[in-house]
Amino acid sequence: MKASRLDSPVLALHLAALVLAIGPALFFGAVVAPAAFRVLPTRDLAATLVGPVLSGTCLLAEVAFGILFGTSWWLTREGVPHLTRSLLTRLPVAGFFAALVIGQLLIPPMDRIRRDAPGLIDNLPAADPSRLLLERYHRLSTGFFGALLVAALAMLLLTARLLTVARETTRLPGAARPPMPKLLDLS
Repeated sequence: MKASRLDSPVLALHLAALVLAIGPALFFGAVVAPAAFRVLPTRDLAATLVGPVLSGTCLLAEVAFGILFGTSWWLTREGVPHLTRSLLTRLPVAGFFAALVIGQLLIPPMDRIRRDAPGLIDNLPAADPSRLLLERYHRLSTGFFGALLVAALAMLLLTARLLTVARETTRLPGAARPPMPKLLDLS
């Protein structure tokens, strides 16, 4: 594959987008959400804090996966196995739609259920339809968030593999082992 002058900036943009896809999502899932639900006195208060933070995290992930799609397409345009190219260009689409589903289809109904509930969700009976629906939306958003993280981490692994394969194929010809001298047959 011919190296283009744009390969280095595109690779830098790709790596920055990987950081943007993984970092905020991992920090939110591992630190922000558990701490908010542990520290605040009610789940309603924690959800009031976590909802906008999750929306922002999903927006960052959408941008990052959009960039990853473009940079992956550019970096795998020639000389890359079909499966690697396929995964590197399809995983960002999956991550983008996972973030889109959370931010646009799951968070607004969850906020509406909390707003329209007769009192705190924590005080409603376990069999209350509002509480059951909220728990279902929460499970869905957790599943899609896990899919988002899996797509981002798989992109990281595939990018590392792509870079190691590219490095192995671009070794200098002068760096190869010198040819072995032939033995003379003097018999």
